[in-house]
Parts: sequence; structure tokens; C-alpha cells
Amino acid sequence: MASVSICCCFAEATVGIMRKYTYTSQNWFAKVTAAVVPGNILTFGLVGVIGVLSHVDSDPRTASAQFLTWLTVLLWCIILPTCFLFSNGRRAWNYLSISALCVWGLFFVLRGLQA
Repeated sequence: MASVSICCCFAEATVGIMRKYTYTSQNWFAKVTAAVVPGNILTFGLVGVIGVLSHVDSDPRTASAQFLTWLTVLLWCIILPTCFLFSNGRRAWNYLSISALCVWGLFFVLRGLQA
């Protein structure tokens, strides 16, 4: 009996959370532009960090450079649909911009330590 009441309380709490954070297609233009501008900057920063950590040279004919090139596409294709999970466009811009700044800061720190 106790497990039934716990389960019901959990279901009520889940429904309460779902009502509070309903995701809609409102502000779609702001969300898409957030994915395009800071999302691309975030993607290039992530690829830069991975490139610095894996010591990839700048020769585009190497397999590691080709991997990073295609990783850019994959990461951006992940960021684009996830921008619609934000509740509004301003929040998408804020989180993606702050994430991009943090990743680029990490990139410059790692590149400075590597030199």
C-alpha cells in the first residue's frame, strides 16, 4: 500500500512539473537564431577543444582533421533541434551564449597551456 501512495505522489509531482514547463513552438524564430549564431560558435569551440586535446594538425588531408570536420556537422545537427527544448528564445540565447563563451575560454586556456 505504501508503494501505491508513493507512486501516486510521484505521478502528481511529475504532472505538476510538466504543467509548469510546457514546451511550445512559440518564439521559434528566436530559438532558431539562437541555434544558428551562438550554437555555431559553441560548435566550433567544442571542435576546437577536441582538436587541441587530440593534438590535431591543420593539414586537411589527415583523417583526424576530416573527423573534426564531420564532427562539426554532427554537433550542430544536435544543437539545432535541442534549441526548441528551451522555454523561450531569450533563455536559448542566454544558455547557448554562455556555453559558447565558456567553451571558447576553455579552448584558449588549453591552447595556452599546450604552447
